Amino acid sequence: MKRRALLSTALGSSVLMPGCLSLGGARSGEGTTVEIIPMNSTDHEISLDVAVYATDGSLLLEHTYSLDAGHADESQGVENRVDHLIVSMNDGEQLRHEYDPGVEVAEFCSRDGEDVQIRVEPEGITFTYSC
Repeated sequence: MKRRALLSTALGSSVLMPGCLSLGGARSGEGTTVEIIPMNSTDHEISLDVAVYATDGSLLLEHTYSLDAGHADESQGVENRVDHLIVSMNDGEQLRHEYDPGVEVAEFCSRDGEDVQIRVEPEGITFTYSC
């Protein structure tokens, strides 16, 4: 009887685990997406329109963020084939940013899929990368 209980527990665990873990214990899918993370470092609410384009020219994401002062939003991610982003704040001038995390970030990050942080500051909009 103990043997059957052990086998059923082992079988149940093996059915549940593949979706959660991959080899090495890493989460499945990690590194295959680029998170788009706008951050509002101003003292007022902003509206930020973001469009993300793929290397083949297709649109990966078109989203409008409403960000309170001092807040960020990590709710959107895209496939790891980003070419460039087009961003505008409060329906203003569009700013194009070429996706280029650089060698220093690629070496620091263990896998592809460097995230894009869009920093909105009183002086303007800047872009940085993180893992």
